[in-house]
Order: sequence, then structure tokens, then C-alpha cells
Amino acid sequence: MFKLYKEAFKTANDCIILAIPLVLFMWVLSFYFAFSNAVVNVPAEMILAFVTVLFMTGAFLSGWFYMVQKAIVVSKQVYVMDEDRAKATLNIFKEIPYGIGKYFLSFIGLIIIFLVLISFAGTFVYKIGSHYIGNVFTQEQITTALTSAEDMKNFIDSLTVDQLIKLNLWNLLIMGTTTLLSFMLMLWVPEIIYSARNPIVALFKSVKKVFVKFPKTLALFIYLSILNLVVSFLSTFAILNPILYLLVMVVCFYFILYFVVLIFTFYEQEFAGYGKNDDSET
Repeated sequence: MFKLYKEAFKTANDCIILAIPLVLFMWVLSFYFAFSNAVVNVPAEMILAFVTVLFMTGAFLSGWFYMVQKAIVVSKQVYVMDEDRAKATLNIFKEIPYGIGKYFLSFIGLIIIFLVLISFAGTFVYKIGSHYIGNVFTQEQITTALTSAEDMKNFIDSLTVDQLIKLNLWNLLIMGTTTLLSFMLMLWVPEIIYSARNPIVALFKSVKKVFVKFPKTLALFIYLSILNLVVSFLSTFAILNPILYLLVMVVCFYFILYFVVLIFTFYEQEFAGYGKNDDSET
């Protein structure tokens, strides 16, 4: 597995330009959210804003993930001149329109299915938590606590031991559910890119493949989870310093790129032939 981590690190460094579309999309999305928050007031406008974000995200994901796949191919090729490698790397940008045309509907479907799964998971957590753990505090207490930072501090200090135990149990339930869901879905995107464009078929096939190579997929997931904890830890303290926060944001974008490249590289090494065989079934 160490060889895989090293190879993905090399690919991410060789094709660091993959971060450019990611950064630009995040910037455009944040700008649109700010604009929508200021002008969207009625339900019809909210629906229009949601559809716009859905299409924007679907277009970006379909083009960018296809771009990642092509970047892995470029990284594996041997070039005599550095100029040839640089030219091939820049040409990856030309793959974005083709990726959008090929996978746009697939990723629209993926986003919708993902939102449905999140809704079901949220309902499951609420039902199980309410039945076996119980409510920690009332809606009125939460509203009061969110009034200011001082009210939040006073609210936390006022919690009893029983409430703290229940709160920790709720946190464990939420974390356990999100962790399990993340692990089950970790191969969904590369499954669409490499094998089955139908997002529903890709979902079931990707879950199956998680268990086909269970020790390796589990090791990969643990490794990525540790990296995520480290980046989250750095982000927490970086808020206190603007310069440090900027540096951590750069690290976060690089981590996202490395995260995706690593999963794609893992899928290609372990399931590329498996996925091609599966194509005949879709």
C-alpha cells in the first residue's frame, strides 16, 4: 500500500494544475451562494437556485473527475523531454468538455441519489438516537445558546453529566453512521468514470468492490481518515491567524487533489480489468 500512496503523491505533484479548476469552482460556487443569499426570497427562486447549483456541480464533477483519470494516464507515461510532459499535462484541460458531455447526466444522478441517501441516513440517526439515547436539550435551549458566543459558553457549562453522556453518544452515532457511509461510497465516483456510467448500477458495483478487496479498501480508508483528521486539526487552529489560515487552505486543496488521485489510482490498480468486464453487464 505504501507504493500506492507514493505513486499517488507523485501523480498529484506532476499534475498539480488539477487544483486550478477545483479552486475556481469553489470560488464561483461561494460567489453564487453569496449572491443567492442576498436575492433569493420565494420558493420558486429557491428551486431555481438549487437546480442551478445542481447543474453547476454536475458539470464540474463530470469534467474534473474525467480530467483526473487522464492525468493519471499522463503521469504514467515516459517522456524524453520535460517540455513534452508539460505540454501533455496542459492538454488535460482539453478533456474537460468531453468529460462533461460523457458524464454530466451520470453525476447529476449521483448527486440526487447521494442527497437521498443522506436524507435516509439522517432519518435513521434521528430515529435510533431518539429511541435509544433520548433528547439532550430542547429547541428553546438551542435557540438561546446560538444567540452569542457567551450564551453558548454558558449553555455548555450548564450541561449535566447525564446530558454530556447523551451528547457524546449522539456524536458517536452520527460519526459512526457518516464513517460507514463514507467507506461504503468511496469507490462510487471511479466506478462511474472507469466502468458503469449509470449511477445506480455504479453504486451497487462499487459497494461490492469495497468488500471484494476489503483489507486493502479498509487500509486505504483508515489512511485517508487519518490525513483528514490532521488537516481538520490544522484548520481549527489556523482560524486564529490569517496567514496561517491561507497556508492551511492551500494544504486543504492539495489534500482534496491527493485524496481523489489516490482513490482513482487504487481503483485503476485493483479493479480496472474487473470494471471492464463489468461493462458488459450494464
